[in-house]
Amino acid sequence: MLRKAIPVLPAVNISGTIDFFETKLGFESTNYGNYAILRYRNVEIHLSMNTAIRGDANAGCLIMVENIEDLYALYCTMDLVELPGKLVNKPWGNKEFTIHDNNHNLIRFGEKR
Repeated sequence: MLRKAIPVLPAVNISGTIDFFETKLGFESTNYGNYAILRYRNVEIHLSMNTAIRGDANAGCLIMVENIEDLYALYCTMDLVELPGKLVNKPWGNKEFTIHDNNHNLIRFGEKR
């Protein structure tokens, strides 16, 4: 019966977060003011306005990808990957790396090994 899970990430500034996902990650968006929907192919992420966001990591999501090494190299050239976000093999069978959006949400990218 369950079909799909869509993460809803908090955002202090919906427009600024839309700009991050569109210009840095290639998403398309629909802005509803205090709520937005981001899409990239079959990936969908929702944003909800939250002005009480702390300065550290707030929420996160995992996006499964193909050719993770190429994506990692691209995001490194764009200075999106911070040192703790390096590409690693996880014990659960994924190769993963992480970035943070402009709200300090953790965006994990993974590929099954």
